[in-house]
This record gives sequence, C-alpha cells and structure tokens, in this order.
Amino acid sequence: MRPRPPYARPPVWPAYLVAAVCFALAIATTLNSLALTSQLRQLQSDVSRSDDRVMMYARALAIARTTLADLQSPQAQRFGSGDDQVIASNGRLYLLMRNLAMPPRGRVYQAWTLRRDTTSMTPSVTFIPDPHGVAVVALADADAARTRDVAVSTEPEGGSRAPTSRLVLNVSLL
Repeated sequence: MRPRPPYARPPVWPAYLVAAVCFALAIATTLNSLALTSQLRQLQSDVSRSDDRVMMYARALAIARTTLADLQSPQAQRFGSGDDQVIASNGRLYLLMRNLAMPPRGRVYQAWTLRRDTTSMTPSVTFIPDPHGVAVVALADADAARTRDVAVSTEPEGGSRAPTSRLVLNVSLL
C-alpha cells in the first residue's frame, strides 16, 4: 500500500450523497406530516359533526320518550273522539290525528290554539302526517291549563297568521 501524499484530500462525493438522501428524507417526511395533519383535521371535523348528530338524536329521543309517557299517562285527559284527539298531560298539549290525508302540494296542516282569555286563534306548529296518515304533534307553545280550543286547518307551506281555509278539526277543551 502506498502512502498518500499529505496534500491529498479525501473524496467528497459520499458526503454529498448522504446530504442529498437526508434532504430527500426531510422533504418526504414533511409532505407526509402535512398530509397527516390534513387528515387529522378532517377526522376532527367528522367527529365534531358526529357529536352534533348524536346530541340531536339524543334530544329527539328524549322528546319522543316524554311524548310517549305523556300520551300513555293514566292522568292524561283526552278531548275529541274517534281518530282525532287533543291530549292534555303534565301541562302539555298533544294533537293525535289518524287517517289524515296528505295535504295538497305546497300546503301543510297547521294547528291553532285559542286561549281562555282571548277571542282569536294563535298560530301553532305546521305538520304533515306520516305515510300511514298519522300525526302526533306536540303543541309546545300551548299551555294545557290556559287553552280553551285546538283547531287544525290546511295552510300554505310556512303557515299563516290566521286560518285561511275551513277547519279540519276543532276541539273544545272545556
């Protein structure tokens, strides 16, 4: 083996090769990190939307349970007869209608309440029956103790301020 002259330098290309590989790895891991961060944000957004849906379903289930308990309560008072009834239970009012035809296109059913101390009907919720012609509607804006009459008419979508058609139902709670 020949000795090297003292002025000879070692080759530098291996260092450049290592630097290039390190640079390529840095770029690849940065791009991968950005992609993973984007996926994480998307998943967090999906989880948030799912949480909102779960809360919405939980509220709907709680309302349905309350409605069911009120409708089955032995203390519930039933007004009306046959397929159409107004049910007062625990201070709340419910409208139960069966064999209800679908309203014409562009129209809905609207409930109306008449308080004991007034002479004009107050608009309440709008609704359509299910495919079997059944509608169970909570009249959330009505107080059972202060309501004298409950009525239903067909109205334009979005409802009306006063009945614009003949009443389909008119039940006295007295």
